[in-house]
Amino acid sequence: MRNLKFRRVAGCVLLASLASLTACGSSAEDQKSQASTEAQPLSAAELRTRLLPATLPYGWTSVADPAPDAPPSPSQSQSPSQSPCTDLIDGQSVVDASTGGSAASARATFSGGRSAGGGVIPGRETLYSFAGNGATRAMLDLRDLVSRCRSVELPHAAGEPADKAAFVVAEGPRIGDESLVVQARVTGAKGDSQRGDATVVRVGSSLVVISSVLSLPVSEGDTVAGFVPAAVTQFTAEHPEPVDAVS
Repeated sequence: MRNLKFRRVAGCVLLASLASLTACGSSAEDQKSQASTEAQPLSAAELRTRLLPATLPYGWTSVADPAPDAPPSPSQSQSPSQSPCTDLIDGQSVVDASTGGSAASARATFSGGRSAGGGVIPGRETLYSFAGNGATRAMLDLRDLVSRCRSVELPHAAGEPADKAAFVVAEGPRIGDESLVVQARVTGAKGDSQRGDATVVRVGSSLVVISSVLSLPVSEGDTVAGFVPAAVTQFTAEHPEPVDAVS
């Protein structure tokens, strides 16, 4: 009996030394089933339930887009290498171009507060879900795309001066598994400039993106970026707040 117990303990020690992710008593079929379950990406409908809630603090509101009837086909998705830099406009455009391999996405527009000119300050939230380690690859692709598109001459009519866009990846907030900020600046031919950034947070196999519209000054763009913690909390919550306004 002692030898039998010793062999059982030794077996568990050996498995632990090999960095096994399952207990000694689990079967190979159990491991396959668990891996298969973990690899399943969220659907667009599931992502939509994790967008920012309809009612936000300080008078802000969020309106979620309807969930699509079906996920995009492979022909509709676009890899970063196929997206020319001239198609990029702001930080969100860069993110969209680098997430063509996502299994599903959901989007919402939120607004509130008041800009320096008296207008409503708008922002946008986009959630992406990936199979396997696609989210990690998307973050790498995003960095690579920005490095190849640091300075871009935007499309313009023949004979007219061109606006120029500049993109930089900055350190993101310490939240989620990893994060970054795509900082976009568009400078007009007359020297005027506009800002439109996107904060990207990876949470497991998904990305949470909060972006501001192009043209917001620094202070207003920072206000939009301030919703990132709330967006990640809503995404990871066991019981997310209602996305649609209660009528």
